[in-house]
Amino acid sequence: MINELNILILFGLGLLIVVATISLRMRFQQRAAKYAHVVKYADSKNTNVVHNISLHASHVMPEQSSVKNSPAIDSVNTRKTMQQNNVEGENGESLFRSIFESAPECVILQNRDGSIELVNHAGLRLLEVEQTENIVGRSIYELIDKKYCEAYSAMSKTVFDGGKACLEYEMVTFKGNHRWMRTNTVPLRNSKQEITNLIATTRNITDTRLISQQLEAHRNKLQTIIESEPECVKLQDAGGIIMEMNPAGLSLLNAGKLEDVIGKSIYDFMMPEYTEQYRDLTEQVFKGGRGSMEFEVVSLKGRRRWLETHAAPLFDNAGDVSALLAITRDIDGRKKNEARLYQQQTELARVCRLSTMGEMASSLAHELNQPLCAVSSYAESARLLDKSAAKELDELLDKIVLQSHRATQIIKNIRDFVRKQTPSPEPISADSIINSVIGFVEPDRRRDMISFDLHIAAELTPVKADRVQIEQVLLNLISNAMQAVSELPHDQRKITIKVLPESSEEIIFKVCNLGPDIAADTVKELFTPFYTTKATGMGMGLSISRSIIEAHGGRIWYRTKPGYGACFYFTLPMSSDPVSSDD
Repeated sequence: MINELNILILFGLGLLIVVATISLRMRFQQRAAKYAHVVKYADSKNTNVVHNISLHASHVMPEQSSVKNSPAIDSVNTRKTMQQNNVEGENGESLFRSIFESAPECVILQNRDGSIELVNHAGLRLLEVEQTENIVGRSIYELIDKKYCEAYSAMSKTVFDGGKACLEYEMVTFKGNHRWMRTNTVPLRNSKQEITNLIATTRNITDTRLISQQLEAHRNKLQTIIESEPECVKLQDAGGIIMEMNPAGLSLLNAGKLEDVIGKSIYDFMMPEYTEQYRDLTEQVFKGGRGSMEFEVVSLKGRRRWLETHAAPLFDNAGDVSALLAITRDIDGRKKNEARLYQQQTELARVCRLSTMGEMASSLAHELNQPLCAVSSYAESARLLDKSAAKELDELLDKIVLQSHRATQIIKNIRDFVRKQTPSPEPISADSIINSVIGFVEPDRRRDMISFDLHIAAELTPVKADRVQIEQVLLNLISNAMQAVSELPHDQRKITIKVLPESSEEIIFKVCNLGPDIAADTVKELFTPFYTTKATGMGMGLSISRSIIEAHGGRIWYRTKPGYGACFYFTLPMSSDPVSSDD
């Protein structure tokens, strides 16, 4: 009887131990799940830690079936099992808490009513709290700036409804410091998948936000500058597609809104003759270079307009060219003024040529008088000859024809020199220009007994120029030189004219004389309009000469050369085409 009673007591004690073990396991499993969620979210990148937590939870929680399936339990074994489970449970909870506390970001476990249930050490530092007891149980809304409480409440509702949410807001620490936070929140579920808590991982973004605000302010400032810039500012890709353009640029193209130009090609607006040059400029910029050019565009309303653009590369963070940045200005007015000025200069040059011919009128009259007198004399002689003297008659008639052609050529040269015509650059030989000008001044040269020393390089490449305009320049320089030496002794009345290749692309003309040198303080004024060192000069000859040479793409300058006196130089570009047959 006693033995049976002992057995019943032992069996009841064993059953009590089993129930206690099962209860302990369920309670620990809930706490383990809660810590597992916390640690997994707080350090989601540390997959090894999360995996180890899962393994440890499985190890410290024996399967429930191992208890249920025991037909009998030995009291000693049961006590050992309980002690082992208690130890392992305490170790597992300690591991979870260690990981939770070591998370680098603030991790808060929040209840549905907003009260704080847990917070790690990083959270205490962030919120400037010394003890956990000072914050656990308090409402999270006590720490949030009132302006953001409603938004935080809406975020919490989203999480407790099963979603995830993120919010940036201003928080006030326990010491009264304002900090900007970014909080990411997820729901925490129990073993029945019921949402019990909200897990919030919070990061201090005060410095980041300050930098963002500074960058935004800088961007807004830059945008304001660009928007108010009176010149066109645009961005385009390597293919010429317009990416951005400010209001000034839209105005140039008569566009009412950005959509009228964004996404379109710059070549859609450009005159065809400039597209190849602009493509070369774009290629140069996307290789890291800079450049500029002038071109014409046609606006959306069909108006042609001259523009000047300066292009530079826009680099991305990797140092690669991401776009072409162009500052473009309207030069239509300047171009029209240049055209009018060129027309006026052309007209003024013609007036100067007429003036020059007027000054040379007496000499030219004498020059024409000679062939005309010869024609008359030969004709009288022919009339008096006997009709049988056919040979002598033929010789006289030939002389009449020759002198008539001479007079005709003189008149033709004068007419070509003074007539009004549009400049037309063409390939011409340098020696033909020199010979033509020397023909003009030949009467004055003989009268003043001046000698010309000509040096024209053999087989010179033709120059590309307007014959009449270059003849005017040479005539002006040679006439000035003749006036400079006309008062010198006869043996010093010498003018040197040289035409030589300056480079592979230019030919240089030199006109030097042994006359008096020009004062140093007046040299810089030589090419200034209306400046003259002559008592009767207009001061336009050298100024017009400079305009003509520069319009041809050349240069003109003055230099004193020892042994030669005053020397004037000018260059002209070579022509790639041959001289026409009638040159």
